[in-house]
Amino acid sequence: MPDRTLNETLEAIGDGSLDELAEIVRAGHARYSGYDAAILLELDVRAQAACTYCHMHAEAERRLLDREGVRPIDYSGGLKLWLYEKANVVVRLKKMDEDGRSSNYPTKQARDYDAQRELPGLPLPPVRLTAGYWLDRTGQIINRVQIARPNGRRVPTWCAAIVPQEERVAGEQIWIDVTRQRGFGGGL
Repeated sequence: MPDRTLNETLEAIGDGSLDELAEIVRAGHARYSGYDAAILLELDVRAQAACTYCHMHAEAERRLLDREGVRPIDYSGGLKLWLYEKANVVVRLKKMDEDGRSSNYPTKQARDYDAQRELPGLPLPPVRLTAGYWLDRTGQIINRVQIARPNGRRVPTWCAAIVPQEERVAGEQIWIDVTRQRGFGGGL
């Protein structure tokens, strides 16, 4: 059911899986940040995103490969996804902007994914999500880990921040809706 709301989608995934996705994203960024300072100085923003992406997927493989109900889907064009079968969602790990958009030039597969179009190998039409990180202006600190539902347009349908464990209040959701409201005329 691809038209589920933010609440329905995140409840289907569950707090444990959302926490784990946030840990995977943070671990990928931490691994990159741990490079020798001389190496970090040589790498541009594109290389930073590529290295972090690789580290996120390596961490996801360590945690999720043998997990019942979660399976990786790799496409020959480079699209790497994680299907959460019970929740009927598929997750892509990416660097994002404040609104939950991925920031690189999208391949045809990525455009189809973001537009919620059918992709070979996905059994049901699962909701396609992007989980990732939004960095501060220096590119060194994660402003927030977030999960978004892309829709093939400029701004995702919704975006939620996963609240870091140390900032949580007992009894409250572990995520907050950070979807920016559109102004008159449909713009931001």
